[in-house]
Amino acid sequence: MKSICGIMIGEASSPQEAKRRAENMKNCPYLLFSGTTADTIYAVYIVSSEKEWWLTYPERHPKETGLETAKVYIIKNIEHLEKTVYTLPKKKTETAPCGANCKTCPLRVQYSCSGCPATVHYQEKIQEMKQ
Repeated sequence: MKSICGIMIGEASSPQEAKRRAENMKNCPYLLFSGTTADTIYAVYIVSSEKEWWLTYPERHPKETGLETAKVYIIKNIEHLEKTVYTLPKKKTETAPCGANCKTCPLRVQYSCSGCPATVHYQEKIQEMKQ
């Protein structure tokens, strides 16, 4: 599967909230790096092209992701990506690093999402979610 990159620039309600959001996402397996300046958070993610919806979600629904506003830039033709290294926790948890519960998340059905690879719910069958 082809990888794409998303560069997200989000405005939080305060510098403290921007730092909290960056801290909250630090264990996301798709995150390459993030940082803040004042109330702005910057984050760079690498995902498979089928997860483009996931990258653009904060821009379309910033309040649901804890931001005031967000802009996401998608890079579809990554020229110098030698390998993608996803950082997974040693032990998978019920809740994703961002705080989402993949087992009950409506986006799993809406986008046929396989869940977060950091959780025990990763790649559960969507059919099981509908029961």
